[in-house]
Amino acid sequence: MDTTALKMVDQLGLLEDQIDALQEQAEDLKSKIKLLGAGTYRGSMYVTTVKLTPEKKTTAWSKVAQELKAPADLVTKYTTISYNLMAAETKPLEN
Repeated sequence: MDTTALKMVDQLGLLEDQIDALQEQAEDLKSKIKLLGAGTYRGSMYVTTVKLTPEKKTTAWSKVAQELKAPADLVTKYTTISYNLMAAETKPLEN
């Protein structure tokens, strides 16, 4: 691997570490604001709205299809296939 690639990998890792730290801080602040209860809270630059959702339902449609023994062609009809996807994951080096 050339030095340019090595530098980019390290730069990406450092940025992702910073993003992780910022996301933790954001989640901590969101939790504290939620403790204030439902409502709208205004700062000098941003506004945060806290809403209470008393119930949320999610349906696992793939499991429903399995249990109902849906024909393969029906499942295929509603299946999306993606090709040539690339992903990059960066982790800290372990020494």
